[in-house]
Amino acid sequence: MKPFNQLQSLTPNKFKRLTGISKENFEHLRCKVEDYKNSQKAINPLTKRGRKPEKIFITDCILLTLYYMRHYPTFNNLCSVFGISESYCQKIYSRYARIVAEVKTLPNRKELINNPPNTLIIDVSEQPIERPVKHQKDFFSGKKSRHTIKAQLIICALTLTIMSVICGKGRQHDFSVFKINRLFIHPKSLLLADSGYQGLQKLHKNTNLPHKKKKGCALTAEQKAHNKALSKQRIFIENVNRRCKVFRIVKEVYRGKHKNYSLTWRLVAALVNLRYDCVI
Repeated sequence: MKPFNQLQSLTPNKFKRLTGISKENFEHLRCKVEDYKNSQKAINPLTKRGRKPEKIFITDCILLTLYYMRHYPTFNNLCSVFGISESYCQKIYSRYARIVAEVKTLPNRKELINNPPNTLIIDVSEQPIERPVKHQKDFFSGKKSRHTIKAQLIICALTLTIMSVICGKGRQHDFSVFKINRLFIHPKSLLLADSGYQGLQKLHKNTNLPHKKKKGCALTAEQKAHNKALSKQRIFIENVNRRCKVFRIVKEVYRGKHKNYSLTWRLVAALVNLRYDCVI
């Protein structure tokens, strides 16, 4: 692949298809990463003494990180794309993924209590994984009939900002993911959820859930109208989820370590928040 300074001639649409973010957001991200690295050098000026400088520029390291997340190739293919060794590709991605996660963070959990949005929407995204070597039953999803891992998103209905990402195992119920992580939400915030969160109103009273059809009973016209109106409000989180899965690393079969899955989703969510001009 050409270095970043030769990719600036691409049209905005082609650049976004290549990296997953716009040129403006890429420039904003580059400035944040450079400021972070300079601040680290100021704090620890002797950590880099005696080390060789990096073979490629910061912009190209960020480009490699975004390209990997956007297209999710193997590192064997990635090294041929960028013309460097496979181990060096993996080293760059591991380093810069954590740097980007440091400079582009999600809102703090306290934001849901201290500065709560008026309306929140919650939903779970499920992604297939390779069959685990240990504890296979914990990751087997009966709904998908395969081994999966889950990511629970909470977004603001007004700004479409991703406020929180929580990960869980495929066997866990959607509501169990919420309960186990003890996520506190301001009582005045309206929380919209799907039928997988039955019982959520016991933990958060200001919750709007759809009516479930009971066995042998049909829903009334009012209940059907309520479910339809709720689905129109909840559709925004499906749109945000679709924009997250533009990055194939959270859509295709996940090949990485499960302990890094939370970091991957937080990084993707922070990049998606850039789309809505949520500079945090």
